[in-house]
Amino acid sequence: MKNSIHIQGNIFCEPCKDCGSRPVIEQRKSAFIVRCPKDSTHYQTKPGLIDIEDWNLKNRVHTSLGAKSVAPSKEAS
Repeated sequence: MKNSIHIQGNIFCEPCKDCGSRPVIEQRKSAFIVRCPKDSTHYQTKPGLIDIEDWNLKNRVHTSLGAKSVAPSKEAS
């Protein structure tokens, strides 16, 4: 990748849900894309402003609707 910028470690970013890599910022013409550094077919944000929030939303691992949490609830304490 020739135009990629590493995101500082103190900025929270979800890892790529496909491979676990930390995202990078790529500049294409006058727009920026947050994308996976390893594979261009993995999720990437739409060109425009740097949108780490969208990246985090799409790469967060969600539990299935029927899954029950195994952690004790606050009411049980």
